[in-house]
Amino acid sequence: MTVAEIGSLVSVCIAGLALLLNFTRERKGAVSESQAIRDKLDYISDTTRDTREDVRALDRKLDDHATRIGKVETKLDDHARRLDRLENKEL
Repeated sequence: MTVAEIGSLVSVCIAGLALLLNFTRERKGAVSESQAIRDKLDYISDTTRDTREDVRALDRKLDDHATRIGKVETKLDDHARRLDRLENKEL
């Protein structure tokens, strides 16, 4: 082997190592980017779950309030009838 051939072989080896290092760096960057995306998706998923639970709780409260309002309206009607009867008796 001549000096030129050895130099060429060393150059090819160095270029191969450089490509390999660059590939592993890009791969590590892609892995860390992928992990960041997964973390963000997990956060969005947790936030969505919490929001759904809050909406369900509000729905339950609305149902409870509707029931209570119905009872109050019924009592109000009863009291209004009683007042009408009392006023009619006094007249």
